[in-house]
Amino acid sequence: MELENIAIMQQISSSLFAAITAMLLKLVQGLDFNQTLYLRALCSFIFLVCAVKHYKLQTCNFDQKNMQSLIQRGMLASFGAFMYFKGLDLVLVSESIILNRMSPLWTSFIQIVILKKEQFNFRLFLNMLLCGLGIYLVTRNNTNKKQTNDVENEYYHIIGIILILLASISQAIVNILIKQMDKQVDSLVISCYQSFFGIIFPSFNSIINGSTYIIPSLNETLMIFIITVVSILAGQLQVQALRQGKLSVISNVSQIQILFGYLIDFFVFKIKFSGKQILGNILLLFSLIPLIWK
Repeated sequence: MELENIAIMQQISSSLFAAITAMLLKLVQGLDFNQTLYLRALCSFIFLVCAVKHYKLQTCNFDQKNMQSLIQRGMLASFGAFMYFKGLDLVLVSESIILNRMSPLWTSFIQIVILKKEQFNFRLFLNMLLCGLGIYLVTRNNTNKKQTNDVENEYYHIIGIILILLASISQAIVNILIKQMDKQVDSLVISCYQSFFGIIFPSFNSIINGSTYIIPSLNETLMIFIITVVSILAGQLQVQALRQGKLSVISNVSQIQILFGYLIDFFVFKIKFSGKQILGNILLLFSLIPLIWK
């Protein structure tokens, strides 16, 4: 199998794990949302530090360019994740994924038009066309009764949408920073920096809001542990995919996360969708064909 196809499969797997993470975070109801985020980040940081020490990986003393990219990527990725998961609490899983999936468009635009590091071709055009049609169809029908009932406050719903859109722009910049980083910086180290900064933002927000720390129950602790493992897998697979494949291609493959989000809403949250939305998801699935089949 070609290296680019391996990267595509890694990104598909990453998108699946990311959709599962979003679902699990919505299922943790007993804890303050900020507490769930920083406990997840803290657990991730501990796991990753243990992994880094076990494999004896270099974590610092890189050249100035790599150190700056590590810190900038860690801060931006954790801040983007904070905005995304904060917005996720205000919208549906499928809505959040659709809005966040605008990041491949930003990534492709920066990489092709601004940085001029990749070329636009017919395969990428066909992929983006099918993705665009698929996203249009799945977002066309906003009249689902259960969706209307779930989003009770329109003001907070709009805030959630804005937060996730900002997160998508942050993710695009993060993708560029990953690609610019030397291969000597291991993907575990990259995720370790992100998890460290991921502790700061929700903790700071909890202090501002005056949130009371709630001791997690056994089930909540187990859920946070599962979320941690799944999110680490999603992050590791995505970093490896972005470093091995073409940035514009891999970022657009991540659109498949929309399909996973709708499957979760349908099978787990029992939300019904229209024929147009189902057709849109089929187009999103077919959009992978131009990238894989040469």
